[in-house]
Amino acid sequence: MKLLPNLFTLVNAAAGCLALYFILDLDFETATYCVLVCCVFDFLDGFLARVLGVTSEFGKQLDSLADVISFGVVPGAVATLMLGVLDVDFPWFFIGFIITLASVYRLANYNTSDQNKVHFSGLPTPANALLWIGLTHIESEIKFSLIVSAVIFTSFLLNSSFAFYRIQLKYSLLSVVKLLVMIVLMIALLVQFGHLAWSIAIAVYILLSFKYSLLARSKV
Repeated sequence: MKLLPNLFTLVNAAAGCLALYFILDLDFETATYCVLVCCVFDFLDGFLARVLGVTSEFGKQLDSLADVISFGVVPGAVATLMLGVLDVDFPWFFIGFIITLASVYRLANYNTSDQNKVHFSGLPTPANALLWIGLTHIESEIKFSLIVSAVIFTSFLLNSSFAFYRIQLKYSLLSVVKLLVMIVLMIALLVQFGHLAWSIAIAVYILLSFKYSLLARSKV
């Protein structure tokens, strides 16, 4: 049982590798499902470790290494491919991998600093990965300037001091109701917008977190 959380972490990393393969194959549908698997197992490994009482420094480091692949390299590859499709000259399309560098820096900072248990400081890497994989389902062409702006903006958010909601499972009726409402709203978005819904949901998450962060700062 002690190895189970680490096995879940490795599933996260494996799904991230598969996501990269399908992104390069321009199969964004399958790549999106791979990223979703990454998110689920990234949540479950930590949850299981806490429930089983087997949290460890090794598990923490393994989790971050898996996240570098799934939530660092994957969104960077998406942005780079989007720039490459626009026939951007070498080496400018590698601007997309600024996201990867920002994600690596965030994960290292997260592991070496005290984190607030109520919220995240900066945009979580799984949320950023969902935002970018969702953008692959936009049917119209995205301009170079918009892609570069999004790369810079999300890279900034990853390492910003803004407070982002930390979604946690708690043994309370209110927590269950909130979770059910979120699931229903997400299903409604998926029905209406398809996989683009992931980008829309994360955009709403960012806006709500901005409001939360500003209100928190005003009370200090």
